[in-house]
Amino acid sequence: MKQVLNIFKKDVRHYWREIVVSIALLAAFARYDVRSWANEGLVGYAYEAGSFFFDSRLLSGLVDVLLPISWAFVIVRVIQGESLVGDRQFWVTRPYEWKKLLAAKILFILVFINLPLLITDVFLLATAGFSPTHYVVGLLWMQAMIALGLLLIAALAAVTASVVQFGLALLVVVLYLIGMGFLSEQIPSSSFSSSIGDAVQTALLIATPLVVILLQYSRRKTAKSRLLIAGFAAVLLLILLATPYRTVVAHQYPRLEARQQPPVQLALLPPEKQNDGNVPANQKEVEVVIPFSVSGVAGDSIVTLSGAMVVIEAPGGLHWNSGWQSKGWSLFHEDKSIAIRFTLKKKLFERIQSQSVKAEISLALTVSRDQNRTEFVVPQGEFVLPDAGFCDVRGLSYEPDIECRSALRTPSSLLVTYDISQTSCPGVEGQARAKPGEISRSWHSHSDSGPAEFGISPIKTTRFGTVNNASNARAISGFCPGTPVILSNPELVRRTRIELELNDFHLGDYQDRSMRGSAWR
Repeated sequence: MKQVLNIFKKDVRHYWREIVVSIALLAAFARYDVRSWANEGLVGYAYEAGSFFFDSRLLSGLVDVLLPISWAFVIVRVIQGESLVGDRQFWVTRPYEWKKLLAAKILFILVFINLPLLITDVFLLATAGFSPTHYVVGLLWMQAMIALGLLLIAALAAVTASVVQFGLALLVVVLYLIGMGFLSEQIPSSSFSSSIGDAVQTALLIATPLVVILLQYSRRKTAKSRLLIAGFAAVLLLILLATPYRTVVAHQYPRLEARQQPPVQLALLPPEKQNDGNVPANQKEVEVVIPFSVSGVAGDSIVTLSGAMVVIEAPGGLHWNSGWQSKGWSLFHEDKSIAIRFTLKKKLFERIQSQSVKAEISLALTVSRDQNRTEFVVPQGEFVLPDAGFCDVRGLSYEPDIECRSALRTPSSLLVTYDISQTSCPGVEGQARAKPGEISRSWHSHSDSGPAEFGISPIKTTRFGTVNNASNARAISGFCPGTPVILSNPELVRRTRIELELNDFHLGDYQDRSMRGSAWR
């Protein structure tokens, strides 16, 4: 233990400047985070009147970027202080045990990164009105997620000899992630993930950096460690390419049984107007918009269109498949129409636009039941919403939203519904009241079931705004004090899949012409 403390003290003496900068940035982050959800807010505030460069919003964003960079720099410096790359490490000639050296580095990171962050999180919770003692598990969970990110940085630092090498390695990682993102967009249905694939990736994400760090400290086998990191990247690429996404969707969203009624009825609507079939000369793809009428949604149901796939069969044996595309649109009882959009290559569209084709549209649906409905009148000042935390009315005075701050995680499922005609907002000149029965809904939901969401700050904000479904686009709306609303907690009931078959379908009739103008021939 004495050797661990000696190495720790030595690192503190050598890297106290980096420590001071990191903690100063963390303090600045806490200050701006409080302002972001406190009543004073960030809007319009500046250190110097009219000075853009000292505007607190700009500085807040800068601190958000610099803080994790400072953590990475501290980790790189302290790990590379006793280099693990090459065969001429000075510390090998000293009576250092690699286990104690590694323990000293871990202690340094815990004391000067994790501990200050934990103290800051406790301070932010208390300042926001939450008792930190009620959120011990969530705080530790946040620390674990941050520690995983720090572990990845430490593994990269362990296989590089200098800050410059680390920067180049980090650039390679960033380019790899960009490439994976681009490739994912080119693979049909890749927006749907497999639970098995996700579990494998998570396990490898934890195991790989741990093995790399242990291998470097115990054996200093840099070539093998780098090869291990490259292998991890190759496995992620293989998972992306080899996952049977359609099978995954079919398993997650099974077809309706023979006697089951579909949660929603869709019927094809005629095109809005006749198209001339021309495509812009500079356009490589054409968007097709297929409108459907909506009916059959139960009064207490919410049907979310989680994904859609379009298959087109044209004369001559041509077969085209869009693959599954994530959507995330929600249909309520009062909704009357929806449009399915997809894109085709320009050459393919021009080839088949006037032909009579067969289109099969598969829809992955998530059905939720709207429950625990409670009437609520928006009060003046700050108020509490169940599962959402402390809330108040913010935004433009004539169309304000409800903004809530919660501890560690946003609401798992909270729906705010109100009749737009009953808003208490005064509106501005030229605005009129909406017709009774014109409904606005704002639904916040997510499937993350952990005790805390990933992030540096333990305070999460949620905004419930007005979705203006009124027939008059300039109708008065907003959650001014005195506006009656209905709060509810929709709960997942089932996932299913339905298929629509369109025969004698002409794509040219449903070509999106919203961009019609000088670019069109």
